[in-house]
Amino acid sequence: MKVVINRSDAIGDTLLTLPMAKKLKKSFPNCHITFIISPKTVPILEANPIVDNYWVYDKSISPLKNFISLKDKFIKENIDTYLHVGGSHIPSLSALIAGIKYRGGLLNKWQTFFLLNNGVRQRRSLVEMHESEYNINLLHPLGINYHHSEKESCAPEILIREEEKEKAIKDFKEEVEKEKVSFKNEMIFIHPGMTGHTLNWSSKNYARIILKLENSFPDRFLFVLSFTQSDKDYVDGVSEQLGQKGFSGLKNKVYYFNGGIKGLRNYMAVLSRAVLFVGPSTGTTHLANILGVKIATIYSPIKVQTSLRWGPFFRDSKKVRVVVPDVVCGEKFQCAGSSCLYYECMGKIEVDEVFESIQELLNNKKF
Repeated sequence: MKVVINRSDAIGDTLLTLPMAKKLKKSFPNCHITFIISPKTVPILEANPIVDNYWVYDKSISPLKNFISLKDKFIKENIDTYLHVGGSHIPSLSALIAGIKYRGGLLNKWQTFFLLNNGVRQRRSLVEMHESEYNINLLHPLGINYHHSEKESCAPEILIREEEKEKAIKDFKEEVEKEKVSFKNEMIFIHPGMTGHTLNWSSKNYARIILKLENSFPDRFLFVLSFTQSDKDYVDGVSEQLGQKGFSGLKNKVYYFNGGIKGLRNYMAVLSRAVLFVGPSTGTTHLANILGVKIATIYSPIKVQTSLRWGPFFRDSKKVRVVVPDVVCGEKFQCAGSSCLYYECMGKIEVDEVFESIQELLNNKKF
């Protein structure tokens, strides 16, 4: 059985599709799994124990070239099963024209009803389970049944070799000290940015949580403020706040880490050595969670954005805290704006509340 899974979109989406591949391997041990992914997610699948191969779908290339290239690969590799989970529909069209007999996956957009012959219709907006479980349930037409009790056995994995980690942290230390910042082995990553329309905490509050941590644990942590070019605006907001009066105690204790410079594998290798990660609902939060880093993460109360569906895969209370505004949100898809009784609800999450969650996590670790 040779399977291709189309997940040609974001980092978090790809990570939460890996359990689907793992369930496939459990059901069909000899199956060969290829992922179609976006260029930015390639480092996640390098040396990944769950996936046998990957093809890169690059949006910068014309749709026609992508279509022809994928069609030829489907035929050359003798693929017999195709699954669309998310991303471009060009791979689905290529699978159809290439004559792939089994074309399954998620029936959502109108194109999928034409392109897929074994698709599954799901009302994910009801938010009845985690995103990874919705993905696994797309395998039902293949005779693969799933029960929630199997969730941990289908956990996603990221493989980073110890020598990768050692080299990355050595280089990282040199870069930090070159910027006249005091390197410390105990690193707290703060990642305030995200893409998409999910509600987020304010940049001001991310800066304030750094200050509160430093005041409570003086000279103990290196604060790594991480970002990529796509979410740099959030970091700029934090940086502006850190430049205000009252934040001078953080001088030489915050390092701005552009994860796009040396690439995602380098970023993951450094992140894996952190004692804590703080961030919103974004792919980087899922990376930290899967790498085994303790996380304090901030989620929106809007139904389709909630942690029930999009939260961290691993939810051990000793390693994970999810903070949500204490409001009764009646919205399913997007914020109602100023007409909502709880407008700007993310601001109702106090710095002290997040700090308390962080303290609980830190107290579960021996330093």
